[in-house]
Order: sequence, then structure tokens, then C-alpha cells
Amino acid sequence: MGGKIIREKLREGGLRVESHHVRFRHNTDDQIWLQVVGEKKWIVLMRDLAIGRRLLELDALLDARVKSFAIVSGQLKDADSAVIIIKALPKIFEMIEQNNFPFIAKVQKDSTVNLWKFRPMIHKGIQKKKH
Repeated sequence: MGGKIIREKLREGGLRVESHHVRFRHNTDDQIWLQVVGEKKWIVLMRDLAIGRRLLELDALLDARVKSFAIVSGQLKDADSAVIIIKALPKIFEMIEQNNFPFIAKVQKDSTVNLWKFRPMIHKGIQKKKH
């Protein structure tokens, strides 16, 4: 969600927003950049619903203790995604405050927010990358 339009709209909505590419190269390994994000207690916003099926990336996010939110409605314009997030902010802030553990929450097109993934999983036969 690094488009200029969405960054501007979210900033207009009162959020401090920084794109991934400002701090990290586009090919930085997930375990590396997510560890930095987790240490700084930054929140990740994404449109990456596939993360629930990409087990290594999912575990990297949860292992880094990151709190994140994924918009689950596909093919939205950046401005529409920003409106959804801004409308969902009260619930997003509430979820961040109430949960001391890492998680991924789904943000629906109607701005409802639901906890989705919150526990690293054990996967037989899959080796985690070492950094």
C-alpha cells in the first residue's frame, strides 16, 4: 500500500505514514524488515491477503511481534482503501490497545475489523530462513 494517493489521504486523516521503500530495499527479506518494524512497534497496513497462505512470511510477521491490518477487498483504488482505513481507525486503535500480542486483522470493505491470525504456526517440512 505504498502509493502516493493512499499515503496523502492517510496523512490527511491524521496518521503518520511511511512506505516500505523509504526504509528498506524492495527485495529486503521479510524476516529482516519485519524484525525492525516489530522492534519499533510500528503498525503494518497491507493489501496482502495471500499472507495467510504464505506460511514463511506469515510466521516472520508474527515472530517479529508485528501488529498488522490487511484490507481484504481486492482491486480497490488507493483513495478507496484510504477511506476504508480512516473509517476503521477507531476499531484499529482499539485492537492495537487491547492486544499485547502480534496479529493480523482483516479490514473489510465496510470498515469492520476482525482479528484473523495471531499465532505462529508449526509447519512440517518447512524450514524457516535464518538471518
